[in-house]
Amino acid sequence: MDTQVINYITETAKEMFQSWPLSVEVSVSEEDNFVRVSLATDKDHLFIQPSADPLFAVQHIMRLMVKNKFPEERVHLSVNIGDFHERQKEALIALADTAIEKVKKDGMPVQLPSMSSFERRIVHMHLVDTQGIASESVGSEPDRRLVVKSAS
Repeated sequence: MDTQVINYITETAKEMFQSWPLSVEVSVSEEDNFVRVSLATDKDHLFIQPSADPLFAVQHIMRLMVKNKFPEERVHLSVNIGDFHERQKEALIALADTAIEKVKKDGMPVQLPSMSSFERRIVHMHLVDTQGIASESVGSEPDRRLVVKSAS
């Protein structure tokens, strides 16, 4: 990816929080057109508790700014604050593992709560290597869910 895009993302993230009453450290990494912006603040909880809606708003705004500045570039951008994404992935995998155990024990499909496409993908990817288990997404947004079931 063009260095100019990475520099713009880094500077935009820093400038976005300049007038806020908190200190922010910005770290940007890039791999295969996927840019991860990690923000460390002294008030991470404001962005992720009780919900991550403020984090997702920051991410959405940054994506729009990058798309507006570089309309020809395909940039997949993710913003992470307070290791939210790592903790979210751990929780989703634990939920999937619980569903696997229930399916193996009872033989009945288990419907998980509604999830975003990103969250469903994490669970699907975790389940794909589990022998005897299959998964499928059902329903329509915003209530699309994942069903974990026996592969046989």
